[in-house]
This record gives sequence, structure tokens and C-alpha cells, in this order.
Amino acid sequence: MDRIFEQVARSMQPVVELRQDAFTHTYAYGVRAPRAGGVVPPVSFNESGFATLAACLLHVARGLGGNFPFIYVRLEGQCVGERAIAELWGEPERVASELEAAYRATQPQGSSSAAQTLPG
Repeated sequence: MDRIFEQVARSMQPVVELRQDAFTHTYAYGVRAPRAGGVVPPVSFNESGFATLAACLLHVARGLGGNFPFIYVRLEGQCVGERAIAELWGEPERVASELEAAYRATQPQGSSSAAQTLPG
């Protein structure tokens, strides 16, 4: 029964789009449904102004944790994996570091865009 619940939960889990503002260097996120039939649904919720990616992730956990055990994560438009909400609650700094590393791994070698977009 737990396996069925997990499959249903994952089929309905939201996509969280994380971005850093190029001017203020604050983080923002948007939430949308997963792609269905090749169509990417629009973002249905936005929140911005977070000083760090970890603070942004903690806000995501607070907002979605009661309804979804997992989320798909996109950072600066790149797919960087799937995360359990419990991870965002428990260790947002570690998760932020891992997501930034996953994002950098998607960038071409020698690309300056990754370094400019995500400081550190």
C-alpha cells in the first residue's frame, strides 16, 4: 500500500522553479504542475526576495510540506533533480549546496554563466 501511495504522490508532485535575480541577487521560486502530455503548465504561485537559496528552500518546505512529500526542482531553468520536503526542512543549506553543484554540472565546461548566476 505504501508503494501505491508513493507512486500517486510522485505523479502529482509539483515542480519548483528557483531563480536568482540578476540585479538584487535575491532568490525567488515559482510552483507549477508537472508537464502533462508534452505541455508545460504555467507557474501558479510565485514568491521572491529571499537572501539565500537555503532561505528560499525553507520557505518552499513551509508552503508545500503539508501537501507533498516530494518536489521536482529546476534551478535557473535547468532540471536539478527531485527532493524530499523533509530534506528542505532539515538541512536547507546542504540541499542548496547540492542543487547549486547539480546546476553547475549542467553548464558547459568553461562557461562563465554558471559562475555569474550563482555566486560561490
